[in-house]
This record gives sequence, C-alpha cells and structure tokens, in this order.
Amino acid sequence: MESAAQHPNEGNRLEALLRYEVLDTQGEEAFDELTELASSICDTPISLISLVDDHRQWFKSRVGVDATETGKEIAFCSHAILQENVFEVPNALDDKRFVDNPLVTGAPDIRFYAGAPLMNADGLPIGTLCVIDQKARELTDEQRRALQVLAKQVVSQLELRLNSRRLERLNTEREQLFAVLAHDLRSPFTSILGVARRLKKRAQDLSPEDVGTMSELVLNSSLRVYQLLDELLQWSENRLGATKCQMEPTELLPLLSETLELMAEGAELKGIDLSHLVGADVRLQGDPTLIKTTLRNLIANAIKYAPEQGRVQINAEVRGRWVEVSVEDNGEGVPEPIKKNLFVECVKSQRGSQGEAGHGLGLNLSYEFVRMQGGRIWLDEGYTNGARIIFRLPSV
Repeated sequence: MESAAQHPNEGNRLEALLRYEVLDTQGEEAFDELTELASSICDTPISLISLVDDHRQWFKSRVGVDATETGKEIAFCSHAILQENVFEVPNALDDKRFVDNPLVTGAPDIRFYAGAPLMNADGLPIGTLCVIDQKARELTDEQRRALQVLAKQVVSQLELRLNSRRLERLNTEREQLFAVLAHDLRSPFTSILGVARRLKKRAQDLSPEDVGTMSELVLNSSLRVYQLLDELLQWSENRLGATKCQMEPTELLPLLSETLELMAEGAELKGIDLSHLVGADVRLQGDPTLIKTTLRNLIANAIKYAPEQGRVQINAEVRGRWVEVSVEDNGEGVPEPIKKNLFVECVKSQRGSQGEAGHGLGLNLSYEFVRMQGGRIWLDEGYTNGARIIFRLPSV
C-alpha cells in the first residue's frame, strides 16, 4: 500500500477547509441529495462527500456505508486531492498503490473508485465527491463530467452554508451593537450631562474641592465614552473590510510608549500603577497600527478590571521565533463561564472594578487582529494573581 504524498500547499489547504466550519457537523439534506445523485448517475452503490483534514477523511454525506471517517493514510481521497481532474482507479486489485489497502482487503471491499476534487475559489482541494463500487469498472465521459459538475455544486453549497452562518452571526452582532449604543453609551452621556447641569446651576456656590470632584466625574465618563466609541469604530471598520494588514519589521517599545501615554489618564483616575518591562531591542514582524490597537484594547481592559490603587504591567519576551507580549492586572481574574469564549465572540463581559460595563468588543478585536498578523492570543490560566493575557507575533 502506498499512502498519498502531502499536498504541496498543505497548510493553506487545511486553512481553507477549516474556514468552512463544517467538520463534524450534522448531516444536511442539500449535501445528501448531491451524494444520492452522484450514486445514481454513476450507477454505484457508494457515494461520499469526503473532507480530508490533517489526519483523516471525514464524510459530510454518505450513501452505502456506515462509517463516518477513515484514516488519511489509507484514504483513496488523499490521492484524489492531488489531482486537478477526476481521479479514477478502475480496479484496485491491479493497482500496487491500493492492492493491500485495508479498504480493499476488507469492508467496503473497494474495487472501483472515482473522486472529483472539491476545489475552493483559490484552487485548493478540501476533499472529494467520490463514487465507489465493489466491482471493477470505468466511468463514461458523461458520468465523469457529471461528477465534476456535482463536485462544484458541493463547494457552492459549502459557500452558501458558510455565508448563511456568517449572516446569522452578523445579525447577532448587530443586535449586540444596538444594545451597546442604547445602554452603554447612554449611561455615561447621561452622567456627563447631569454633572454639567449641576456645575452650571451651582458654579458660584461650589467649593474648589467640589468642582474638582465633579470635573473628575465628567472626565471619567468621557474616557468611558471614548473607549467604547473607539472599540465600536474598530469593530465596524473590521466588519466592513476596511482594516488591512501590512506586515513589516517593527520596534515594540515606541508603539507601547505611545499607547501608555494615551492610557495614562484613565489609569491615573483609578490610581493604577501602569508599568512595563519591555526592552528597546524587542523587534517583531507585524502591522504597527494593529499592534497598537491590540495593546490599547488589552491595556484598557486591564485598567478596567484592576482594583483602585492596583497595578497593570506589560512584559515582552523573545521565545525562539516569537515575541510574546503579556498584559496583566491584579484584579479578580476571569470567571470560568467567560473563559472559553473570551476571544472568539463578543460576550457580555463582567463589570469592571468601578462598575464599568462592556460587551467584550476589545478582546474580540484583539483576537482577530493578532490572527491577521499570523499570531496567537490566549489567557494565561496558570496566572492566579488577577488576569494575564498573552499574544505572540513573529520575531525579527
């Protein structure tokens, strides 16, 4: 038996497959109808929509077999995805690549196989639409052409399915956005207006201490509005495709210093000790604008959850080919119910140490921006003195 070689663009191929969010999902009528049609047109007892990941082939739809997956090393489809056209094996017993394959010597006793690769828009094969028989044979030209056409329809259904799921998510996010606009923006604006009215009516009677206190309330509320508006603008630009990623060698310290200067006033209001341990020699490969945005979101989040007179610290360390940047606070940490969805979706976040509200937009955006730069972001679950979030980008 000969296992298929790895696809020459395997990394991008697997990324294309995962983009469809279809692996290990339930059966769907649209795909079942296509496998039934392929089996009928090609006059075979078995037909499969097979998706090939890094270690297996998984069947989104199947006719004539009970198995839901097999190992990649024995899959005929692993050979088929290396071809541009239909890959056909007239008689597996006469083919040295397959004669002793477990799928030939045992169930489902394959003799004939034909698979049309499922090509995405970039020409990357994510799997096949295949037909199988227990007797040797060949497809006619018409059957071969029909199999290719049906394979294109499978990909069209995958795209339709993905776009439908994205639309559902966008509708959910739109509802969340309206909730933020209706509640989280209204509250600090109401506070600003209320304090401003009091200042206007009683300006002559207030002591300097009272004026200072009320001015601080206005400033605090204004900073909350600014942060939320900033997150909403980032979110909108990203959803509309306006956010671009331009990778270049970048020094981290100047970006961090600029960000800390912007965040200093918010930290000072809560008495937060805002510090860093980032050397001038730390350089990474990334987009400077996206790096600053990520830092701003993570630091603002840490300030929000740090207690009054608490601390927020930013560290950076080169680890092999990566630079790992951490932002930590000494607050209460992240509750267990929130941890698993901390970055992958906008979630209603817990209130800050001074009652600050939030909808998790900043962390969601940070996750997306780090991924756009080829990096990774995660919560350090071993850190117990508050919360520590780490992201890494390629080093220079």
